[in-house]
Amino acid sequence: MGVAGTLITMVILSLSPTLAPVVVGLVAYSVYVGDRISDTKYEPDATSARSAFIGRHRRLLSITSAAAYGLAVAISTLNGPLALAITLIPGATWVVYAVELPESSRAPIKRLKTVFVLNSTLVALAWATAMVLLPIVFAGATVTPVALVLAVYFFFDIFVNTEIPNVRDVDDDARNDVATFPTVVGVRRTRHLLYVINILSVLVVVGAFVGGYLPALVAVVLLAGRALAVLLNSRVGRSDDYRRLEFLGEMNHVFVAGGLLLAVFL
Repeated sequence: MGVAGTLITMVILSLSPTLAPVVVGLVAYSVYVGDRISDTKYEPDATSARSAFIGRHRRLLSITSAAAYGLAVAISTLNGPLALAITLIPGATWVVYAVELPESSRAPIKRLKTVFVLNSTLVALAWATAMVLLPIVFAGATVTPVALVLAVYFFFDIFVNTEIPNVRDVDDDARNDVATFPTVVGVRRTRHLLYVINILSVLVVVGAFVGGYLPALVAVVLLAGRALAVLLNSRVGRSDDYRRLEFLGEMNHVFVAGGLLLAVFL
């Protein structure tokens, strides 16, 4: 998802080829492996199959996670302090998102992963920032109105994809006091809210096209991605295969990136 989203930015903004997709991919691997390891501590009963896998390979995953972020930081450092700062955003966000300081500490901090709306907002904001700003900085380009459109597009898409697995984990999240759309408003209303978010994303793309910021072909491909998202969202609360829904939701960026690359090179 991270690599594909970064490629989408590079193609739409006509940026020169850089290692930005590699950096985002390394950071994504590192952050999500770290999050899974954290879950085995704070939510040991949640997603037991995944926790068992993490337990069997914890040492290897910890080493590769640290190495991936270290390599990402090393590459970003070569591109200047701003690139480094953007690379650190997802990691810093994950720390406040997943780590909880105990009440005995001087500054006890509740995991923001448990805070309603803020949890998904942080995730979406961190990755939207990385996938849009990092390739721009790597290429030495400037932020344009189209870049802002992409940031909003990614934000809505990632927010939705964050809530889909929350439906699968609704019982575990409720037991662990993690407030998500499904635990607070229920699964059916979650589906309706995701429809609303997707409609907002569609309006952003249509508005950018009408305003002359996006060419027709790009707008069509982005809207095709939204159509796929709406189709997947329609299965929320109506399907038991949330692993597949989650996977296909994350593949939305791959679908859009593939469509854009075909449009450019064919």
